[in-house]
Amino acid sequence: MDREFLYELHCLTMREVIEATWDWDDGWQRSEFDRRIREYDTSIIEWGGRVVGGLMLESKPDSIYVHEIQVSPEFQRQGIGTAVIRQVVEQAARRGVAVTLSVVQANFRARELYERLGFEVERFEAPFFRMRHDCQRD
Repeated sequence: MDREFLYELHCLTMREVIEATWDWDDGWQRSEFDRRIREYDTSIIEWGGRVVGGLMLESKPDSIYVHEIQVSPEFQRQGIGTAVIRQVVEQAARRGVAVTLSVVQANFRARELYERLGFEVERFEAPFFRMRHDCQRD
């Protein structure tokens, strides 16, 4: 796994949203990223033979929790994120569990994507929308 690629991608794709929500602290971002990469199932997203993104999942007894999905800006809006999330939903459906995630209020594009894919807001806990897809319903 290319850890530096994933961290640079995190900075590139999330900095604006994080700055709009909290503040950006390089040291904290790096240590928090290192913690997440140790604790969660982390994958590189490849598309057309190219490395284009990253995915961090946590398998829980009653759900698959999407901690992060990031696609390089030059590959966004090409259906890659949609395809990856659909694969996660299919994986959860095979297990008979839901897919859950949190989206910060400032990340409206991500929330729109998730809603389009069948996720519903369970609750709002500032600054997060807690969302869920009950895969069994499909």
